[in-house]
Amino acid sequence: MSLPQAPVDRAFEEFLALHRSLQEASSAASTPAAPEASVPAPLPGEELSSFLCRLATHVWRAKSKMVDPATGAARDDMKRVYRHIEGAVETLAQSGVVLQDWLNQAYDVGLPVKVLSYQPTPGLSRDTILETLRPAVIWNGRMLQLGEVIVGTPTPTQA
Repeated sequence: MSLPQAPVDRAFEEFLALHRSLQEASSAASTPAAPEASVPAPLPGEELSSFLCRLATHVWRAKSKMVDPATGAARDDMKRVYRHIEGAVETLAQSGVVLQDWLNQAYDVGLPVKVLSYQPTPGLSRDTILETLRPAVIWNGRMLQLGEVIVGTPTPTQA
């Protein structure tokens, strides 16, 4: 079975170009321009942050679709492509990007997640993250994107 090539290389080239432009913008002494419209232009960092969040989320989603949920290992039909996605995750990590999904872990109110739904689930002893729809994205210790999750809650015991 032949899978289509993912445009990961192109995405990383765009990331590096944005990163370079951000570095150039922050190092150059610039004078503030007069406002031309009522909507403020995004700061170079905001554009880069948005790009990083989208890229990281897509890589995370691709990786999670390639893994067998029971074993946590790459499915047999995905092993050849999976190594490239692992490479993309490693490259993001080397660039300071951390992806966190907290799947199957205990939910605490202080986690940097937006709970989209609480779901009563038999067999749970405490609130647990059942599903992650978007991972939290952290870049160099700075939270760029809150995770979005569904939390399972223990069902009430009947007497």
